[in-house]
Amino acid sequence: MTQAQSQSGFSLVEMMAALAVIAVAGLALMNMTQVTTRNTSAVQERALAALAAENVLNAQWLEPGPVEARSGRYELSGTEFDWRLDVFETDSDQLVRLRLVLRPAGSDRVVSELDTFRRRD
Repeated sequence: MTQAQSQSGFSLVEMMAALAVIAVAGLALMNMTQVTTRNTSAVQERALAALAAENVLNAQWLEPGPVEARSGRYELSGTEFDWRLDVFETDSDQLVRLRLVLRPAGSDRVVSELDTFRRRD
């Protein structure tokens, strides 16, 4: 009589189950990578828009003479923005409120808004 041989290794069913688990984990990781990339892009757009809005507002702040409502286009890092500066009265005779709204060029979507106050000239 022969002695029974012990078998080592994995069966086909065990290998298929392991591959299924790895495939599900891989899909989850790919989805997470896609979401992270999308979020990074949105954060980058908001940061660039905030910097552009600050630049435009500072340039308008430094304009000599009385401040008045204006609009224009500003380019930063290869991205164009449309901006609008509105001037509002305040309760003080010495101050006006400035509001800058920034949109991607040709879009109605607001990407940045800034409010500040300035002395009347």
